[in-house]
Amino acid sequence: MKLILMRHTEANWSFNLEDHERNLSDKGQRDAEKLGIWLIRQRHQPTHALISDAKRTQQTFAGLNSKCEAVILPDLYLAPPENLTLATVSIDTECLLVLAHNPGIAELAIEIATPEPTHPRFFVYPPGATLVLDCSHDRTSARVIDFTTPDDLLV
Repeated sequence: MKLILMRHTEANWSFNLEDHERNLSDKGQRDAEKLGIWLIRQRHQPTHALISDAKRTQQTFAGLNSKCEAVILPDLYLAPPENLTLATVSIDTECLLVLAHNPGIAELAIEIATPEPTHPRFFVYPPGATLVLDCSHDRTSARVIDFTTPDDLLV
């Protein structure tokens, strides 16, 4: 199965909003659209998505313009790697997108990706970082297919 581990794109900071309710910045909205185009061009279109219930992850998914089935899961909000993995185990699909937050999404990517991408920002996992993997059935190991960040894309 192909597994995509994506961090939400750039969000605004506001002292007036709870973290959970933060919106994407204008750059974050543009970056989500660029990532959606990249996924199509690279033939990494998800067939199913698991999305944190935070506003910024839902807005990132909307910006991808993906037509796949999406499930919004409160348990993915700021989830540790173990919870992210647990959420994916029962999903049987061709290409699964998990759209969540740091540090959990980055920690999971670092934990299962082999070999680790040589991209200079892989260990930073900035907003919009997207890792595409050929994943084992139990989600404990995976071969890297692709890695990008929105700043890499000229779309």
